[in-house]
Amino acid sequence: MQRSLLLLCLLLSVFSFPALAQEMGPARPLVASGTTSMLEQDSPEARKLALDEALRAAVEEALGWLIPSERIVRFYPLLLNRVLTEPMEYVQDYQIIHEGVIFGLYRVSVQTTLYLDRLKQDLRRLGLLLSSSERPQVAILVAERTDPENSWHWWWQMPPAEHRQLFFSQALAQLISARALVPLDSNLLMESFPEDPIYQEPILRDVQGAALARALGAQVAVLGQVSHQPASDGAPAISNGSLRAVRADSGEILARVSASAQVQPSSEDPVTDYGFTALAERLAPHLVDGILAPFVVVSRTPSEATVQVIGVQSYGDLILIKEYLQSAPGVKEIRQIQLSGDLGSFGLILAGDLRDLSNALSGYDFGSFSTSAELAGDNLVTVRIRRKR
Repeated sequence: MQRSLLLLCLLLSVFSFPALAQEMGPARPLVASGTTSMLEQDSPEARKLALDEALRAAVEEALGWLIPSERIVRFYPLLLNRVLTEPMEYVQDYQIIHEGVIFGLYRVSVQTTLYLDRLKQDLRRLGLLLSSSERPQVAILVAERTDPENSWHWWWQMPPAEHRQLFFSQALAQLISARALVPLDSNLLMESFPEDPIYQEPILRDVQGAALARALGAQVAVLGQVSHQPASDGAPAISNGSLRAVRADSGEILARVSASAQVQPSSEDPVTDYGFTALAERLAPHLVDGILAPFVVVSRTPSEATVQVIGVQSYGDLILIKEYLQSAPGVKEIRQIQLSGDLGSFGLILAGDLRDLSNALSGYDFGSFSTSAELAGDNLVTVRIRRKR
């Protein structure tokens, strides 16, 4: 319930307060509020909870400024666990501007200044400032064994209908997808899998794995094996795994992880998933951090782009859009503004993804008008002004 309320508040901050979020800039103060029920809390405790909620709301609004709304929705559990649990990490200072009890709720409003560079750094580390096209695509090439007496199983020698039996690979794919990586679907890869016999082994060497990942269109190969050891002589069942992530282009090892997990059988199903889901949960965070590191630290080469604005009535329209573009995703510099009739344009130096810029301009409310936007070329975004009646 609490997570649902937080997500609702975050979405409201993205859609209901765009002007505030976009105009605040790197150093401008931001106003946010928080409330808590007085029914089961004394006044000091209720005040503290409301203040904590207000500071978290300030960070949530900053997220709405830094990340497209659809990215916030998709990766909200990651944001909740890695950013919003410690909002004070991003609060430089704050001042309470109003507080009091309204209809049984203690409400606190604060004016804050945030460490936006710190917030950006953490979002970049999590891969959330990468556009969809920049996120590493990963080929999971892991062999699984459910019993020491059994042989290895690996998806590239199994029919697609049986891939769901590979509990570890399925669990790992879900976990790394929730952490900003792009796991390739093994069912689809079967259609383009190379016929070379060197790729038919369950345990691939680094060179083999990198070459196979490259052939499958991935930037990274996750190689290794996981196995299940049944309980015996009073010892509990254990799942073990050892993985490494290898860059497809160079063969460089990005991460090397290993772990064990005790299997917790249920009364209804003594085997469950052989402990492979718990094992994947232990291995995934370290694996993802290693994979993301080289992709998030490399800055993109700035490129020139043009934003064309249709339906301009005055130079003031362009000034409003310019102020917004100065803090839009990936914009490094605004070089030239032109106006001819009702057609305006901006020359930009862009270090981010043009699609993110188009998304930021689509549906934005400037007060007297809103805008729609679409990609019109490799370096061109077309914006249309829609007047309010």
